[in-house]
Amino acid sequence: MARISKEVAARVGSTMRQQGTISPQVLLEASSGSSSAGNDMITYMLQQKKITETDILNAMVKGYDLPPTDFNPTMLSSAATSLIPSQIVKQQEVVPFALDGNVLHLAVADPMKAASIAPRLKQFHKGGIKLFIAKLSQIDDAINSEAFNEIKKTHEPKKPEDNQQGPKDNQQGNGQQAPEPQARLSAKASSGVVEFVDHILNNALVNEASDVHIEPFRDARCRIRFRINGVLETQDMYTKYLISNYPAVVTRLKILAQCSIQEKRLPQDGVLQFKDKRNMKGDWIDVRFSTLPAKYGERIVMRLLKGSPELALDKIGFLSQDYNKLKKAINAPQGMVLVTGPTGSGKSTTLYAALQTINHPGKSILTAEDPVEYYLEGLGQVQANEGIGLTFTSILRSFLRQDPEVILVGEIRDKETVEIAIKAALTGHLLLSTLHTNDAISTVIRLLNMGVQSFMVSSALTLIVAQRLARKLCTNCRVTDDLVKPIHLVQAGFSKEEAEKVKIAKAKGCEQCKGTGYKGRQGIYEVLENTPVLAEAILNNAQAHELISIGKKDGFQTMGETGRKYLLNGILSMEEFQRVLS
Repeated sequence: MARISKEVAARVGSTMRQQGTISPQVLLEASSGSSSAGNDMITYMLQQKKITETDILNAMVKGYDLPPTDFNPTMLSSAATSLIPSQIVKQQEVVPFALDGNVLHLAVADPMKAASIAPRLKQFHKGGIKLFIAKLSQIDDAINSEAFNEIKKTHEPKKPEDNQQGPKDNQQGNGQQAPEPQARLSAKASSGVVEFVDHILNNALVNEASDVHIEPFRDARCRIRFRINGVLETQDMYTKYLISNYPAVVTRLKILAQCSIQEKRLPQDGVLQFKDKRNMKGDWIDVRFSTLPAKYGERIVMRLLKGSPELALDKIGFLSQDYNKLKKAINAPQGMVLVTGPTGSGKSTTLYAALQTINHPGKSILTAEDPVEYYLEGLGQVQANEGIGLTFTSILRSFLRQDPEVILVGEIRDKETVEIAIKAALTGHLLLSTLHTNDAISTVIRLLNMGVQSFMVSSALTLIVAQRLARKLCTNCRVTDDLVKPIHLVQAGFSKEEAEKVKIAKAKGCEQCKGTGYKGRQGIYEVLENTPVLAEAILNNAQAHELISIGKKDGFQTMGETGRKYLLNGILSMEEFQRVLS
């Protein structure tokens, strides 16, 4: 019988459990039973008569967003079947069964296997290819049918060794070895793509990359870049393979992220997982996936969400006084805590660290996210989906009827969302969210500019955290930067007296930091607490400079002041200070 990969079997099993076709107990038994039997768990359950082929088909359609097909060997179109060599059809268990204009219809039992070789099929058919899910027995019946073999016998060209006028023993007329048959190339490419994608993800993890960018350009050029310590670095080792297999790599990743492999005209978002091979335990790493149709092909960006030890609130770099303010705010029974900063500044990490700190069985915590970035046991996490009307606003309204103590909204984007969020904060809920502003003070101004009444901001707001992430100097090789003059330090905010005495470090590069001079990242935070005096100033529509002055009297430190401390301590270089905080 046609086989499906263990990866596909796992997803199909999960989908059947969600659909109620099988119980969690049956799935667990199949997982252990299939390992000892040497089968995938779907084949195992089929043999044990726990499921039917129709159950598998329905789960495939649901899990991979592909249409089903119900055909039999007598329906095979010779025009379609003759296009793909029989060796590929039998090895990959794909059946070309019809032509619709210039689009070849391909029946598959394993969408992962078929999708990985689909780009290679372009050498046999220049038009479009559309995948359909078929039952396992249908694939077997078609491949083994007399009709199929008769079509192949009639239409497929003879092999060179069968041609009396052609060269023998796989030799070309000039004495050189003939190229390897295309079918074998396709089979190798299929497994090669899987290994290639696996290597990219694990190598990104080893290099502590936060993001992976896969980009196509004109004339079939393309590249892969890792964002390491906040800076993109090109990974030239992948370029040669990527040039030859770009569509296959994109297809493989879209399947892993549960995105439609047939949709290439619209952006898509998804989430995928892979196993961390650095340890025996093999923890699963979550990856946020995004594809964008660019001029020369689909552009992919993936964010690696490494979420366990880093999520400890006391480990992410807050100064002690700021840590105490934040801990006090998130343990309050109500109020609004906002985390602000540009994309990639670590806002999600800070929010999840806060949630992990207060997460216990005595609290009901609900989150609305797009997408859900980290999984935390005990939380009710909801994935927003604007395409079906499941917006942050509608989720928030529903949350208020779910009796939560704590609510997290992934991002405040519009007036309607912020108004509901503030009302929640004023009615006995702790509300956590993010906003895109440059600093803590401008967050207050932004809320007022969004149309929220000053008395509501003054009453609801508890704390604002503004943040950036900067590369830390490698402690093994940092050296004094003699090019930094007192004038540069004055421009960075030091007094003239300080500037005459201060010595700043710079990056050098060594084996430990792989020649970059930087190792790890440092959070730079400013934490603005809404004290009674500040609340009154907000109520009276005070200007930004007035709010800063009031905040400083209560111990508020700007990111610039915090950054200068890190300059003095040799944690940051002047180059990094200016890049992040200028």
